[in-house]
Amino acid sequence: MGRYYSGDIEGKFMFAVQGSNAPERFGAIENQNYIDYYIDSSQIDEVREEVKQIETEHADQIKRIDKMCDENDGYNDETKKKYGVTKEGLSEYADLRLGRQILEYLEENPDFGCSIHAEL
Repeated sequence: MGRYYSGDIEGKFMFAVQGSNAPERFGAIENQNYIDYYIDSSQIDEVREEVKQIETEHADQIKRIDKMCDENDGYNDETKKKYGVTKEGLSEYADLRLGRQILEYLEENPDFGCSIHAEL
Protein backbone atom coordinates (compact mmCIF):
# COMPACT_ATOMS: atom_id res chain seq x y z
CA MET A 1 0.00 0.00 0.00
CA GLY A 2 1.43 3.34 -1.01
CA ARG A 3 0.99 6.85 0.26
CA TYR A 4 -0.13 9.48 -2.18
CA TYR A 5 0.08 13.24 -2.37
CA SER A 6 -2.33 15.47 -4.23
CA GLY A 7 -3.28 19.11 -4.60
CA ASP A 8 -1.56 21.32 -7.14
CA ILE A 9 0.76 18.40 -7.93
CA GLU A 10 0.00 14.70 -7.62
CA GLY A 11 2.02 11.55 -7.19
CA LYS A 12 2.94 8.67 -4.97
CA PHE A 13 5.69 8.68 -2.38
CA MET A 14 8.24 5.96 -3.13
CA PHE A 15 7.58 2.96 -0.88
CA ALA A 16 9.92 2.45 2.07
CA VAL A 17 12.39 5.14 1.02
CA GLN A 18 10.50 8.45 1.11
CA GLY A 19 8.74 9.99 4.07
CA SER A 20 5.51 11.96 3.94
CA ASN A 21 7.50 14.95 5.17
CA ALA A 22 9.57 15.14 1.94
CA PRO A 23 7.88 18.44 0.88
CA GLU A 24 9.49 20.12 3.92
CA ARG A 25 12.86 19.77 2.19
CA PHE A 26 11.64 22.24 -0.40
CA GLY A 27 10.33 24.79 2.10
CA ALA A 28 6.79 23.52 2.62
CA ILE A 29 5.12 24.24 5.94
CA GLU A 30 3.19 21.41 7.61
CA ASN A 31 -0.47 21.74 8.60
CA GLN A 32 -2.03 19.28 11.04
CA ASN A 33 -4.12 16.16 10.35
CA TYR A 34 -3.63 14.94 6.81
CA ILE A 35 -0.38 16.89 6.40
CA ASP A 36 -1.16 19.76 4.11
CA TYR A 37 1.85 21.58 2.72
CA TYR A 38 2.15 24.90 0.98
CA ILE A 39 5.16 26.24 -0.90
CA ASP A 40 4.84 29.92 -1.74
CA SER A 41 5.77 31.05 -5.25
CA SER A 42 8.37 33.38 -3.70
CA GLN A 43 10.31 30.25 -2.66
CA ILE A 44 10.99 29.15 -6.24
CA ASP A 45 14.71 29.96 -5.99
CA GLU A 46 15.03 27.82 -2.86
CA VAL A 47 13.26 24.93 -4.60
CA ARG A 48 15.44 25.34 -7.69
CA GLU A 49 18.60 25.34 -5.53
CA GLU A 50 17.57 22.21 -3.60
CA VAL A 51 16.80 20.36 -6.85
CA LYS A 52 20.17 21.41 -8.25
CA GLN A 53 21.95 20.31 -5.08
CA ILE A 54 20.38 16.84 -5.22
CA GLU A 55 21.21 16.52 -8.93
CA THR A 56 24.83 17.52 -8.29
CA GLU A 57 25.55 15.59 -5.10
CA HIS A 58 23.84 12.40 -6.23
CA ALA A 59 24.47 12.45 -9.98
CA ASP A 60 26.04 8.97 -10.01
CA GLN A 61 23.15 7.38 -8.11
CA ILE A 62 20.59 9.19 -10.27
CA LYS A 63 22.19 7.73 -13.42
CA ARG A 64 22.26 4.26 -11.86
CA ILE A 65 18.62 4.46 -10.75
CA ASP A 66 17.48 5.79 -14.14
CA LYS A 67 19.24 2.86 -15.82
CA MET A 68 17.76 0.38 -13.32
CA CYS A 69 14.25 1.74 -13.91
CA ASP A 70 14.68 1.82 -17.70
CA GLU A 71 15.78 -1.82 -17.78
CA ASN A 72 13.37 -3.26 -15.17
CA ASP A 73 9.69 -3.09 -14.28
CA GLY A 74 10.50 -2.86 -10.58
CA TYR A 75 13.33 -3.39 -8.15
CA ASN A 76 14.29 -5.39 -5.10
CA ASP A 77 17.46 -5.76 -3.01
CA GLU A 78 19.09 -7.95 -5.66
CA THR A 79 18.32 -5.50 -8.46
CA LYS A 80 19.58 -2.55 -6.40
CA LYS A 81 22.81 -4.44 -5.70
CA LYS A 82 23.26 -5.29 -9.40
CA TYR A 83 23.04 -1.61 -10.38
CA GLY A 84 24.94 -0.28 -7.36
CA VAL A 85 21.92 1.60 -6.04
CA THR A 86 21.96 2.55 -2.36
CA LYS A 87 19.06 3.18 -0.01
CA GLU A 88 20.23 6.78 0.41
CA GLY A 89 20.49 7.20 -3.35
CA LEU A 90 16.97 5.90 -3.83
CA SER A 91 15.66 8.23 -1.13
CA GLU A 92 17.39 11.24 -2.74
CA TYR A 93 16.04 10.17 -6.15
CA ALA A 94 12.50 10.04 -4.75
CA ASP A 95 12.87 13.53 -3.28
CA LEU A 96 14.33 14.80 -6.55
CA ARG A 97 11.24 13.61 -8.42
CA LEU A 98 9.03 15.47 -5.95
CA GLY A 99 11.20 18.59 -6.10
CA ARG A 100 11.07 18.63 -9.88
CA GLN A 101 7.27 18.41 -9.78
CA ILE A 102 7.10 21.31 -7.32
CA LEU A 103 9.51 23.38 -9.42
CA GLU A 104 7.62 22.69 -12.63
CA TYR A 105 4.34 23.70 -11.01
CA LEU A 106 5.78 26.94 -9.62
CA GLU A 107 7.37 27.81 -12.97
CA GLU A 108 4.08 27.23 -14.81
CA ASN A 109 2.03 29.06 -12.15
CA PRO A 110 4.15 32.02 -11.02
CA ASP A 111 1.19 33.79 -9.40
CA PHE A 112 0.28 30.84 -7.17
CA GLY A 113 1.96 28.73 -4.53
CA CYS A 114 1.95 24.95 -4.59
CA SER A 115 -0.38 23.06 -2.23
CA ILE A 116 0.31 19.42 -1.43
CA HIS A 117 -1.89 17.09 0.63
CA ALA A 118 0.18 14.13 1.82
CA GLU A 119 -1.23 10.89 3.22
CA LEU A 120 0.35 9.78 6.46
